Amino acid sequence: MTRVLLVAVGLSLAFQTYASAQSSVQTTDVTRRSVTTQSEGKFHGSLAELSTYVGSGSFYVSGYRNPYTALAFYARPTYDLGTPLKLAVNARVFVTTELTAPDDANGQRFYVYDPWFWLSAQNLHTFERPKIRISGTLRTVLPLSPESRYQHMLFAVGAGASVNRKFDFGQAVDPAAQWSLSVSWGFLFSKYVHTSHFRGDGPRDMSPCRAPGSLPASGQTGGGTPGASESDQCGGPANTNFSLQQAFVTNLARGKWSVGATLLVINSFKYAFPADVYTADPAVSLGRSDQTWGIIAVGYQVRPRIGVSIGLSSLQPALDSRYRYPRFPFFDFSGASANNYTNVFASINGTL
Repeated sequence: MTRVLLVAVGLSLAFQTYASAQSSVQTTDVTRRSVTTQSEGKFHGSLAELSTYVGSGSFYVSGYRNPYTALAFYARPTYDLGTPLKLAVNARVFVTTELTAPDDANGQRFYVYDPWFWLSAQNLHTFERPKIRISGTLRTVLPLSPESRYQHMLFAVGAGASVNRKFDFGQAVDPAAQWSLSVSWGFLFSKYVHTSHFRGDGPRDMSPCRAPGSLPASGQTGGGTPGASESDQCGGPANTNFSLQQAFVTNLARGKWSVGATLLVINSFKYAFPADVYTADPAVSLGRSDQTWGIIAVGYQVRPRIGVSIGLSSLQPALDSRYRYPRFPFFDFSGASANNYTNVFASINGTL
């Protein structure tokens, strides 16, 4: 499993109206932003984001350190199908370019991630009394990135659902003084299809990763949107067979201010290694990796469609180096200085 995260100091241009916990556009509630009206247009909810981010290893001045700074462009076009279930077709376009010296052997600075396509149902069912809304997602991943080709991946498919609830506090006459809290929980199952169970030329292939060592904290999850894919990151010698992802998203807003927190728990299950004469009797052939991705962001709406935010993002192994205790999910306190697991980000965004 590879080092995964860095710090994002982002400039984002976002065209979305439903919840996106990583992107800082969180000043309105999840329910309103997931409902598309005819006046808003079929592409209402689309998102584009330009960001710059700095890895936590860049802030150390002694010992082994690994500075990391990059720019990223993330786009998520959305097309509303105009159905009672609020069906929408979505896609992901994601590219990065590293400004510091690349870690890979080829010195590659520019990287194109796999495109995603998914069908989202923002309102599968709403329970009127508890005001709980159920959403669903079907996703496919196309293997266009160097990392997924190195994994011999044909495609990936995923399916999931989320539960959303919004609360209003107080009886403020002015809507700008009203407190609102939105919470959601989502689950996504992903199956990866490969022509080989192993990366590269097989279990003994020690070639370096094709993907960047860090992954930007862009607006990739929240409101039932798929948040992560195994082909976005470097892996061990065995490819990932399937993965389970849970997302816990919370956002508190009042007027122009908002504060949000997202926690992803990602469990990835690898293909089994074949046993040979050197395999120990108690050896476990099936591999597994567990990660957490925690994001905390504070946002301010400068104008109705322009906002700024600051925050922390940390994508890291779920357990410490001895696999005994869970790591703190929102900041890497136990990793090495060069891991770039944690990032600090600032952003400016626009919404349509």
